[in-house]
Amino acid sequence: MTDRFWPAFFWVAAAYNFLAGLPPLLMPTLSTVNAGLPPLDPQHTILVQIMGLLICIFGVGYAMVASGSPAARQIVLLGLVGKLGVCVLVALRLREIEVPTAMLLAAAGDFLFLIVFIVFLSRAIRAPIAA
Repeated sequence: MTDRFWPAFFWVAAAYNFLAGLPPLLMPTLSTVNAGLPPLDPQHTILVQIMGLLICIFGVGYAMVASGSPAARQIVLLGLVGKLGVCVLVALRLREIEVPTAMLLAAAGDFLFLIVFIVFLSRAIRAPIAA
């Protein structure tokens, strides 16, 4: 993978997180219904908004990595933990309930990013990201 690959990849990761995080942040009720979940109780709306905010914050982190942040490795490590967590939680729930298709697709996307994050971290040990 070339030095140009990593910044482009992390811009894509940032966009992916913004596309995933902004709808629940800005339209929580519509987002849950579109994801195949039951309608929200009004007092639960804030939980969905916080989830969307956290997803967007990870997107900011990936944009920082794409821009050549000196903290790139640490940010990607946090992202790896987050994406691994999503995959594990969805996998555990699959044993108990029928997980909505939108959630399965999101977890599959996170799994693909997780694999590339591992590659980045294994290469980043030897060389920093080039902006």
